Amino acid sequence: MIKPLIIFFNTVSVFLFSFFFGDTPVTLTGVFPQNVKVATEFTAEIKINKGSVGGFGKLQLEVPQGFTVKELDSKSGNFSFASNIAKIIWTSLPSEPEMVVKFTMTADAAASGLKTITSKFSYVNNNNKEIAEMTPVEITIGDNVIETPVATATTETLISNTQTTSPVASIETTNVAKAAASFENNAEPNSNILCSRVITAGSNSNEYNIDVTIKKGGVKGFAKYQEVLPVGYNVKAGKTNGSSFSVSDGKLKFVWVTLPADEELVVSYILEKTDVAIADAILDKGEFSYLEDDQSKKIKLPIDAINSKASVPEIAKVETTPVPSNSTTTEPSVNSQSVAAITSSKTEEPKTVEPLKTVAKETVAKKEGNVLYSVQIGAFRNAIQSDVLSKKFKISETIKSEMAEGYNKFMVGNFNEYKQARQHRENVKQSGCNSAFVVAYNGAKRITVQEALMITSQKWFK
Repeated sequence: MIKPLIIFFNTVSVFLFSFFFGDTPVTLTGVFPQNVKVATEFTAEIKINKGSVGGFGKLQLEVPQGFTVKELDSKSGNFSFASNIAKIIWTSLPSEPEMVVKFTMTADAAASGLKTITSKFSYVNNNNKEIAEMTPVEITIGDNVIETPVATATTETLISNTQTTSPVASIETTNVAKAAASFENNAEPNSNILCSRVITAGSNSNEYNIDVTIKKGGVKGFAKYQEVLPVGYNVKAGKTNGSSFSVSDGKLKFVWVTLPADEELVVSYILEKTDVAIADAILDKGEFSYLEDDQSKKIKLPIDAINSKASVPEIAKVETTPVPSNSTTTEPSVNSQSVAAITSSKTEEPKTVEPLKTVAKETVAKKEGNVLYSVQIGAFRNAIQSDVLSKKFKISETIKSEMAEGYNKFMVGNFNEYKQARQHRENVKQSGCNSAFVVAYNGAKRITVQEALMITSQKWFK
């Protein structure tokens, strides 16, 4: 008899622990009075249990008509109140796992009666926007009410003190999770917003340049462009247009905490084909996500075949068959083997031009190994826009970024020679970026400068 009771007790304990202390990364607890008099100032607070969440965050408090909200303690956030909504915005959340923000409020005669207050906390987790909501709190506003002490309810109080007769003014709530996250919704997008991609052959035979144009119009705030990488391809960033670039779980992402003011954005990246890439690889999961009136909307890009769009210009460029002098045709002359290579969809590399490419590219591969040098101008744990660095260091050239080892790293320039990169580093330092240094990439892989010098048979300069 005792053994079944022990098993039952352990099972219940595990359930309660999972229910109350499970994987809920962000929770809110509101502390509000139950009753207040008209035109009497009172204090309210919200406890945000955010764990290790960092970067951008926004707390939104919505109150009924007739309420006024003022900042008391915003934890270094940017406070604003308009149209019955109070907001605190953090470009970089405090490091503490738990923080309490405080407000002072008043309610005029128009707010008399039983009123409801709601609140939600928006944050970025793994480049996805997520939201935690507070259970709505009810407050009675009136001159004839008897003021009662502020009431708070924790999970423990709700379990152990089930016979209390006092209404609970605030309840701790759990994270609404990704099902309620804005970027998992599918609201109808604005038809005026257009997105397109263009694929062209890269500087090397195994590379493809992808340019994505986003005509966003007046859309503002948080946004994201993502693409699922085809199997067997590596990627590195090109133009970021003020976003943070990252690669994880087989996806590349450009994330804007706040979209630039420009009506049209262009971001780009380079796909590098490896030996395991399939011949008929496609891009079919591209989408631009944004917020409009607190609703998530997505625009999906059409399917594009990588090789068919990028390889034909490459073939045309290396075709060397001249036009006969006695020919009257106006079309470019190609031999029958080249035509067969272009029209064949099963052959990954055209056989007729392979010898030409091998002769031209093998020398580069052996001598340089597709190595490029850049100058790194900064690395940050928190989200930061590249235009901030442009203004700070007076940089007019394109700033590239990548997410690596938990840092947003920003680079400028692409150079085949280390000596050129080193000179550019000195120019950047003169602009005020004293910590700038040279970095190297072999294709999409970051390597040490020493390795790059060995591969390219170049000399090191002080």
